Amino acid sequence: MKTAKRVVAIVVVLFLALKYSPYSYLIRGVQGAYLDGHKSAHIYDRSHFDQREMLVFNAVSLPEGSYTLELAPDTRTALESYDTKGLIVLEKDSVVFEEYWDDHDASTISNSFSTAKTVITLLVQIAIQDGYIDSWDDPITKYIPEYEIPEGVAEPTLRHFSTMTAGMQIKESYNDPFSKTAKLYYGKDAEATALSVPPGKNPTGEVYEYQSAQTQVLTVALSRAVGESVSSFANRELFAKVGFETAATWHLDREAGLELGFCCLNVSVRDFAKLGQFILHDGKINGQSVVDSAFIAMASQGYKSPYYGHSFWIYPEPYNHVFGFRGMLGQDILIDRPHQRVVMRVGQRDGGKYHADFNKVEEALLLQMDLWNE
Repeated sequence: MKTAKRVVAIVVVLFLALKYSPYSYLIRGVQGAYLDGHKSAHIYDRSHFDQREMLVFNAVSLPEGSYTLELAPDTRTALESYDTKGLIVLEKDSVVFEEYWDDHDASTISNSFSTAKTVITLLVQIAIQDGYIDSWDDPITKYIPEYEIPEGVAEPTLRHFSTMTAGMQIKESYNDPFSKTAKLYYGKDAEATALSVPPGKNPTGEVYEYQSAQTQVLTVALSRAVGESVSSFANRELFAKVGFETAATWHLDREAGLELGFCCLNVSVRDFAKLGQFILHDGKINGQSVVDSAFIAMASQGYKSPYYGHSFWIYPEPYNHVFGFRGMLGQDILIDRPHQRVVMRVGQRDGGKYHADFNKVEEALLLQMDLWNE
């Protein structure tokens, strides 16, 4: 009994020490990952965060195709071994494959992780078109005047934050619980955390280095420019227009706080696919332009990396005709223009790397797309 009490006392003391330390955000990390049976963030962790809900205003159903596609046995084995939860394929705007695993279904929303980065870039482009922002080449301090630029460092523009070339002095780390990447995710002030990281690690605009903090700085600029929450702007100007069918949410850093723009948009599989369909149609809805097609053409080309443009990923050869949105653990929206196809997958594992930053679940999908093309 004394031993049990001693253990409880030690746990309480450690908890209190952590709570009042600079690493108090780790408490939410433990709750949102380990106590849910995961080693890190997972696609259903939204219950551990404050969220901003985006209601459905203009639901549009996806039509069923006149034919259906099948998965090759090897593809199915791979996808299931990587704990895939949902997969949908659109061809010529119709559903030709759709399947869910376990308790995930068409109405389930799950964490986008970094596919949200591409959404933030699309929203900035809409804000430019609507006159809230003047140009992608505006300096960041035009919208965030308190952001400190070290002496001798060329000031980054909005474009640099979209293309991961702003050169912030941070290392992207998902496994280090004491990193600022972890604090961005689990902390209670994403704006302060992001703005505490100055540029200057690399020459501005010259070197690609993937850093989630760059998208969070862009999120701050977007929110200030439009004068409303990113969620409300996104829902009115994008999600309602593409016809989301299920209420979506966006993780916030705290109650009534700021969206975690570098990640954490919770959307259904069908609605994720509609974002891919929207890009496949060059940013048009029923022939009406929502995002300038010239911007999408530019954004889907490599900037300072052959694989990364303005928050769009371009797949390696021989699949460089495919581009799209990508998020941790294999949240993928693949856009294949030559075949008028969108493939959207959500799941809990990505299988590890197969080429550069690309993972094995994507390799399985790309190989399957080759089979469908035969």
